[in-house]
Amino acid sequence: MFDWEVRLTELRCHSSEWLRARDTELETEQRALKVEQLAVRRILDERGQVDVNEEILRGRHNESPRTVRQNTEVARQLESLPAIAAAAHAGSLSWDQLKPLVEIATPETDARWADRAPRYSPADLERIARKQKTPTAADAQARRDARDFRFWVRPGSGMVSGHFELPDVDGAFAKSVFERMAERRKPPAGEPWAKLGHRMADAFIDLCTNYTDGNPGPLRAHITFHVPPDGPAEVDGIPIADSTLADLMQNAMASNVTVEGGQLSGARTDTDAIPAETKRFVTARDHHCRVGTCDETTNLDYHHLIPRSEGGSHDPDNIVLACKRRRHHQMLVPNGPWRLEGNPAEPDGLHLERVKQVARAP
Repeated sequence: MFDWEVRLTELRCHSSEWLRARDTELETEQRALKVEQLAVRRILDERGQVDVNEEILRGRHNESPRTVRQNTEVARQLESLPAIAAAAHAGSLSWDQLKPLVEIATPETDARWADRAPRYSPADLERIARKQKTPTAADAQARRDARDFRFWVRPGSGMVSGHFELPDVDGAFAKSVFERMAERRKPPAGEPWAKLGHRMADAFIDLCTNYTDGNPGPLRAHITFHVPPDGPAEVDGIPIADSTLADLMQNAMASNVTVEGGQLSGARTDTDAIPAETKRFVTARDHHCRVGTCDETTNLDYHHLIPRSEGGSHDPDNIVLACKRRRHHQMLVPNGPWRLEGNPAEPDGLHLERVKQVARAP
């Protein structure tokens, strides 16, 4: 019988270096075992032995019906993607990377993706997978039909909880409004900022109060959509139908950001502050922290690949998103010992280089 406390005591006898190596070793083993499990699932599927309802009733895997179906589908697709299967078994690909990757790769691109995908974040692979299919007008209507907004009281907590789902443009619009309202809720002089979640909650109450008072006031949100060189247009990273794009372009609060090799025509570079249109472009292009395969989408800073102190410009190809929560922005030059180099227009176009330390004169 496994004893957690005894095992912890044993592990405390090892050095941090040994523990880090063991953590990596175990992660690699888990990834290999996952691929082995998928192979077993594939053979059972061939024999008609995978039934979602039966698996759940048996409680053997403790999986939801969605997870059972997802694992079975990945197992089917891996059969025609041997290079990707081998990379996953070797530990180069996480499960979060593998799920969208099997939707992207084909037998012809199998080897190329097996080599490149480990450098892509799961979020980037998911975006590529979503772009494989351009949404139709019927898809757009189905999204709208699926909209939802509910409240319920959590017994004994004194809290009212909620859940909402909004389709593409409506969701981007609501998100933009709340972000603008949260940004405006500055703390009194000398006091720290409230948590973003607290400010968002206060913004929701402000909207309700303003509606009740019959005076919403002038609050304009800014929705940004971008049109990549290939694939459908996106709003907040969500592919949208051509008919939705046509309607959006008639909205005075929307901007069209065309992504062409990482360049934004007309971006200003003559001020100390990053131009608003450049920020919108970089946010639409990156969506998340660009350090390694980090998927952090909140608490992001705009980082200059070549720092301003070294003559770096405000051009979009010199600016990427880097997160604060995991201190990735702080580890980059000029504040840290690492430099991001490469082409930010490509999901795997950036790599970390350690800055050579210059010896100081005694």
